[in-house]
Amino acid sequence: MINAQQTWSPETYLRHGAFVSLLGEPVVQVLAPQAGERILDLGCGEGILTEKIAAAGAEVIGLDNSEAQVEGARQRGLDARVGDALEMTFENEFDAVFSNAALHWMSPLSRVFENVHRALKPGGRFVAEMGGAGNIHSIRMALYNALMARGLDPVLYDPWSYLGDSSAAKMLERAGFEVRSCSLLHRPTELPGDLGGWLETFAGSFMGALPQKFHRQVIEEVTDALRPTMFDPHNKWIADYVRLRFKVVKPE
Repeated sequence: MINAQQTWSPETYLRHGAFVSLLGEPVVQVLAPQAGERILDLGCGEGILTEKIAAAGAEVIGLDNSEAQVEGARQRGLDARVGDALEMTFENEFDAVFSNAALHWMSPLSRVFENVHRALKPGGRFVAEMGGAGNIHSIRMALYNALMARGLDPVLYDPWSYLGDSSAAKMLERAGFEVRSCSLLHRPTELPGDLGGWLETFAGSFMGALPQKFHRQVIEEVTDALRPTMFDPHNKWIADYVRLRFKVVKPE
């Protein structure tokens, strides 16, 4: 991969991506954090869901590779740390690992799953939701078309790994987990603003393939291509989200 760099601004994320944490609240319910548990929030972002887990009385560590997002989480009074899930070395430390809307940014996921398995205590659980197979397919293909039209191979700039439920379950089992549940959820999602705001927030890796002067042109091109199918009669953009949600356990 040539350029999979994605930068995050807590302010921009809250403006265009606050729905991600809101829609992740049911995953916290699946986690069911308990007072006194030690829990790792992997890809904690600015800490909105980390804060909810801590409110249950758990001792939570947030881990994210964005210094800006970690600083935002620290401003909430959370124990948030800059770190890479591919490199983490925790061992038998956590009762649970939680992740929302972050794992599909990490590759190879097989290594992440192995690291999570090592980080958990025997009997510990790993509860997560991420983009699943088919997630934002229309947006992704429009971005691919825009880059190919400019002589670029979009695969080299695509940061996302979207798994199907069966492939995810097999990968988790190979990492040593017992799979309790693993399913795809088709969830068309209303964006809080226009598609351009979403692209500016989440498609930085594709934009990074091009000189800055072409960014606005590509955003307008992708927006125009998707308007007929993603812009509804009530003047709302509806993104074709598909989520993969799972709960697995490290054997005792």
